[in-house]
Amino acid sequence: MFEEADNTAPFPHPPLSLRLHLIVEQALRAAWEIMLSQVRVGFDLQTADEDTITLELYQRLYDEIFNKGVVDGFDGNIFTSVHREPKIRNFNYSNPDKMPDLFVDFVDRPARVMNSQHGLFIECKPVDREHPTGSAYCDKGLIRFIRGDYAWTMQSAMMVGYTRKGYTLLDKLPKALKSKRKEPISTSFGPSNCTKSVITTSAEQVAISKHPRTFDYVENGSPAGTITIRHLWLKRES
Repeated sequence: MFEEADNTAPFPHPPLSLRLHLIVEQALRAAWEIMLSQVRVGFDLQTADEDTITLELYQRLYDEIFNKGVVDGFDGNIFTSVHREPKIRNFNYSNPDKMPDLFVDFVDRPARVMNSQHGLFIECKPVDREHPTGSAYCDKGLIRFIRGDYAWTMQSAMMVGYTRKGYTLLDKLPKALKSKRKEPISTSFGPSNCTKSVITTSAEQVAISKHPRTFDYVENGSPAGTITIRHLWLKRES
């Protein structure tokens, strides 16, 4: 009934195009602009905690930007859906319920990829005096991509920072990465600005960093290699 075929998934999966990243980043900026300019009754960006901000960002992104013609390409022709905190297992099955803040999946996927693990994983963290770049953004966010909690099949992923005045990406992040971390984060490139990224009054230019991962694939024993992280920092204050 079924023809025998090679169904072995390639690890890591083929890379996502720069265009896909840029579309999602523009959509996130657009959703953030709506959050700032059309404030929902009962929501206060300045006092809201991480989960409340991420929920608001998700709703604006999926309900008001996706398939609405606001951002060219951010529609059902390219993307399937946007998920908030889906349960997706880690690289070795030791945790079946890892929950990235946002997960964007695509209509078209390369042949033989693991569908449940193919998409753009996005982790979001506040960055301010109470949430330092090192202990919050790196140790509770970025590290999850390094150790195989999130995006372990992918070659790229995304970090989003909710920042306050005095906290800029290329000032704070390089220092945090170079300092001694409880769980080390090796950096093979960057952080460096992406020349294709735009700067707005409410968002910094996206920066890119590359990090060797610390695990091997249980499926074939090969090392996971390097993951590229795109960092988008959104400003809570103008």
